[in-house]
Amino acid sequence: MKAERAGLAVAPLAGGCIVGFAISWNIANTGAVAEVLSHRYGTSLAVIGLLTTVLFFAELAVMIPGGRAIDRYGAKRVGVIAVLLSLVPNLLLLLTTSVALALILRTVAGIGVGLGFLAGAIYAQGGHRGATAAMAGGIYGGISLGGGGVALAIVPSLDGALGWRAPYWSGVAVGALALLALAACPATPPRGTHTKTPPLRELVRHRDLARLGVIASVSFGFSVILGNWVVTLLERTGGYSRGAAGATGSLILILGIFGRPAGGILVRLRPAATWRTVGASFLVGGTGTALLALSLGRVVDPVAAAMVGLSAGIPFGATVAGASRAYPGAEGAAVGAMNSYPVLAIVIGTPLLGLTFSLPSEGRIGFAVAAALWVATLAVLPRGRAARQPAGDALPAQDALPAADALPPTAP
Repeated sequence: MKAERAGLAVAPLAGGCIVGFAISWNIANTGAVAEVLSHRYGTSLAVIGLLTTVLFFAELAVMIPGGRAIDRYGAKRVGVIAVLLSLVPNLLLLLTTSVALALILRTVAGIGVGLGFLAGAIYAQGGHRGATAAMAGGIYGGISLGGGGVALAIVPSLDGALGWRAPYWSGVAVGALALLALAACPATPPRGTHTKTPPLRELVRHRDLARLGVIASVSFGFSVILGNWVVTLLERTGGYSRGAAGATGSLILILGIFGRPAGGILVRLRPAATWRTVGASFLVGGTGTALLALSLGRVVDPVAAAMVGLSAGIPFGATVAGASRAYPGAEGAAVGAMNSYPVLAIVIGTPLLGLTFSLPSEGRIGFAVAAALWVATLAVLPRGRAARQPAGDALPAQDALPAADALPPTAP
């Protein structure tokens, strides 16, 4: 009832979150059992890291085309296709131990992840604008990232029963359940708009988008990079069992469920303090990463992972709001361009961090470098007067917002 009084369209929000959760399972399911896959495929951990790298490389390629497809065909239809594109590769991966074929199939799954991220975000907003859209977007952002966190927690525990196929069987199950649940969610009509996309060169050279992209790289980007390798780090340096390492490491992604909405609420309620709080989150996240690198024990490690997870979610609202404001009327292109920075960071950083496990430090050096980069990024945050004018400006009061456009009562 409270959600209805606030004007929040619950059904499309649920549909968007279902899509986001299902596709994000794939960002961490292979990293959760990297050691097992390394032995089965007969290759190094760095190569196993490429299973995540190609996923995000494909996601990068569909950012802007995916937004246009959603405008043409509707968010739910594209979301269903996205879930299928992530489910089918997982099914085929059960049948092969070829590294080359696995990389190809993970690339196809990455197309689904990219389409699903955009479709879920637009579906979740349910036609709302202003503060209500920000609220829905924050909830979606948290739950979509939480899918990867749940994968980190559950997939290592399935190793005993399912072996090296655990990440793929679980991906099939999550995708199938999502498709069944989406059947009960409302359809979304094509938006019917064909906004002229700004030239790629203009988007790349836009200073504000670049600044926001760097900020997103060390929040969203690092949460995925560190989340993919934290289980291996804890197993090798902390003496954890695979299940215990997965449960502890999953906090990096699961706590984004709280960090992302909290960041969105911050932009809404205290716009002048946004960048100061983002800066504080970088310090906390960097400290948590450094503590993980030190491997101080089973009391400190969960706290450190929680610090990273909560901190990584805080900048989400500010970066998305800022990118949207950079190009009014072409928000999809702007957000896609901004999101290319963290995706590139994931593409490059995931295998590089994997390489550090071949050094005597057993991955500690990689985590230490990530901690230093997190703190160093404080230098790109707005300062002085600019710091008091957050990206996206303050949203108007709820009662000043225009009524949200209701979705037509079409059949799913």
